Amino acid sequence: MSSAFNNDRIRNHDDKELLARINEYFGAFANADAQKMNSMVADDYHMTDIPLGIVRASKEAWFQQNVGFSSLMTGISVEAISLHGSCEPGSFAVMENVVRFTLKVDPPEAAKPNLPPGIKKGDSSGMIMCSTIWWNSDGKIARELEYGKLLWEGFDINDFNTF
Repeated sequence: MSSAFNNDRIRNHDDKELLARINEYFGAFANADAQKMNSMVADDYHMTDIPLGIVRASKEAWFQQNVGFSSLMTGISVEAISLHGSCEPGSFAVMENVVRFTLKVDPPEAAKPNLPPGIKKGDSSGMIMCSTIWWNSDGKIARELEYGKLLWEGFDINDFNTF
């Protein structure tokens, strides 16, 4: 597990196989390891990322997006809030999480609509996310759906500790 992926709130999840897969996948994301993430997804994988306006991107298209993220961001961290579901074939898991990052370059024009207004190199931001992942019979990620919102002033992850 990567120290950039904090699983403190979910580490006691009953489904240890699911927890291991989530740790591996989100650890790879937090370490900007697009190759590792790509190895964990099925050939027919598709990603829908609502905050980025990406609908049913193919494995290759999503890989290129992840490579782009690693050139734009540094200091990526993911903190899990909750985890529900299963990694049984055909099943899905949902993880609430917070992604934080620092821009290592000024954002290109194409990325600006998805970032806080005026953010520039060296500035930090983040998103509260709901990540949904479906699994196939080979233990690979078949489909992924991301919902998220940029963090707001006064955001406190601890507000999510109670139900």
